[in-house]
Amino acid sequence: MVETRRVAEARCRFACGMTMLAAGTPMFMMGEEIGAQRYYRYSDFLSNREDLLGERQGEGRRLFRFYQDIIGLRLEHSGLRSHNIDIIHVHNANRIIAFRRWDNSEELLVVASLNNSPFGSGYAIENSRLGNNTWREIFNSDAEPYGGNSIGNLGGSISSSNGRIDVVIPANGFVVLQRL
Repeated sequence: MVETRRVAEARCRFACGMTMLAAGTPMFMMGEEIGAQRYYRYSDFLSNREDLLGERQGEGRRLFRFYQDIIGLRLEHSGLRSHNIDIIHVHNANRIIAFRRWDNSEELLVVASLNNSPFGSGYAIENSRLGNNTWREIFNSDAEPYGGNSIGNLGGSISSSNGRIDVVIPANGFVVLQRL
C-alpha cells in the first residue's frame, strides 16, 4: 500500500470512529467507506460516479472492512448507542482524547490519537471515573486487516488503578476497551 494512502486511510478510520462511537446519530457520505477520490457532483452524478463495487474489492477493501466492523461494533454494544458520554481526558499537544460510553449493561472506553506517532509504550490517563477496574481491548482501528500496523493492546486486558490506566494507542487511530 502506498504510504500516502495508508496514512490517509488511518485518518479516515479515526474520523469514522469518532463519528460512530460518539453520542448521536452517525452519518457518512456515500463512497467514504471505500476511500472514494472523485468529487461528489450532484448535477451529473451518474457520469462521474465511483466504481464502488470494484473499489470495495480492490484498493478500498481494507477501509470497507473497517466500516463493516465499526458498524458491527456499534450494533453489538448497546453502550455505544446510548446517549451517555463522558469525556475524561483531552491533551491538545499530544492530540489525545478519551471518553467513556455506557448504559445499564456495559461501559466502554474509547482512547484516540491524531498524533503521527504511536504511543507504543503506553499513554497514562488519569481520571477518578476510571476507578479500579479491568478493561479489555475489543477494537483497534490500526489492526492489520484495515491496513494498519497492529499497534495496540492486542486484545489484552489492562487494569486501571486509583483512576489511572496506561493504554497503547496507535498513530492516527483509536482503541475501544470494555470494562470487565
